Amino acid sequence: MSIRRLILIALFSLLAACGTTGHRVIVEQGSPGQRPWQRPYSVDGVRYVPLMSAEGYREEGLASWYGAEEHGGPTSNGETFDMYQPTAAHKTLPLGSYLRVTNKLNGKQAVVRVNDRGPFVPKRIVDLSYHSARELDIVDRGVAPVIIEVISSSSGSPPLGRSPVAGGIYTLQVASFSDPETARQLSERLRKDLSFSTVREVEIGKGRFYRVHAGRFRSREAAEQARGALARNGYPDTFIVSP
Repeated sequence: MSIRRLILIALFSLLAACGTTGHRVIVEQGSPGQRPWQRPYSVDGVRYVPLMSAEGYREEGLASWYGAEEHGGPTSNGETFDMYQPTAAHKTLPLGSYLRVTNKLNGKQAVVRVNDRGPFVPKRIVDLSYHSARELDIVDRGVAPVIIEVISSSSGSPPLGRSPVAGGIYTLQVASFSDPETARQLSERLRKDLSFSTVREVEIGKGRFYRVHAGRFRSREAAEQARGALARNGYPDTFIVSP
């Protein structure tokens, strides 16, 4: 089991240790009202304190990437990791933050959303999805020196002109099921409210799943408003993806 999955387990069950994996993960109780992923935590004795806000944050160091070995698994905020989406892992930045990542070797840039914790390797400051690593041309190298700059410190939209999704079209992943009929029924309900909904069948290491996508939005602001409404009405794991 990866450290990321251990952290997710610890975040939601507050386990004190996971000795069978060789990694010790501890999540502190935190302050009243804090979400699980906002709480201080330790990995193998090293303590990390997530930032509540990170406007103006800038950092230089090594970027690495992860892909097929984690594809379809949970991220630290409970989303499903999709190696083909522009996301990243950071040890302390607020989950939902948007970063501009610049490859210092070639000047290429990518905008990514932080939805995971890591990398827990010395000198590495960010772990990119395969999609973002490919944009920066670091897939073959494995690691590369980068500059990361926070361009939005919350789960809102990135600044105008920094859209990470090509074409400016967004949709929402509302839920994922192992039962196709459950997915179909939810999709039909969502189609009445959002005009568009579809079920996407995916095959991952854990089996076959049916992801319910809904809505088509021209701006991230509109998609975020719909995401918030769904989260308030029984679908807290809804997140924005490309169509």
